[in-house]
Amino acid sequence: MTTESKRQAVKTLHYFSGITLSLFIGIHLLNHLFSFAGPEAHMALMEKFRKVYRHPVIETILVLVVLVQVVSGVKLLFNRKPKILAEKIQIYSGLYLSLFLVGHVGAVFASRMFEHLDTNFYYTVAGFNLHPATLFFIPYYFLDVCAISLHVAAIHYLKTRSKWSARLIGGTGIVVAMLIVAGYTNWFQWRETPPKERAFIEKYFGKGY
Repeated sequence: MTTESKRQAVKTLHYFSGITLSLFIGIHLLNHLFSFAGPEAHMALMEKFRKVYRHPVIETILVLVVLVQVVSGVKLLFNRKPKILAEKIQIYSGLYLSLFLVGHVGAVFASRMFEHLDTNFYYTVAGFNLHPATLFFIPYYFLDVCAISLHVAAIHYLKTRSKWSARLIGGTGIVVAMLIVAGYTNWFQWRETPPKERAFIEKYFGKGY
């Protein structure tokens, strides 16, 4: 197999793992937007989704898909010299997403296994609403959602050369990112954090206010 054919195989693998991951991310972002409806509605929808993606087989596949997406994405960076803005956006947003996925998936599994926390609505609320953790978690999640939409927008532009639709995709993602932050912080009026989740955040980020 030639170098070019190997690269094409990696691109194909990255493409299909990306589609699979995008389906889960879409559901996940929808669930995040339900933060506006309050904790009960958010967690009720989450429980419905969890019946699917928390199934041992599905969850294992999703973890493998994340690993394939990250490893194949990093491999594709080698020997690539971006020439236009869309290519640069695709690369840098992809790099951020890779770091986020590794960190986020690792943190969720560690919290479940070692801290015995349910990574539900209040798990996210704790990071968004307790200072000084907010200084990390708000930009961390905001940039992740922006990176997702910009990555997709860049790929869409490179395939179609349609500026308006690429801008629409990117702009929609930025709005969704803003709404997610607003929902979890109650428009920066700050939500109450239960004692267990508060103790978890304070353990790793210290006590603030």
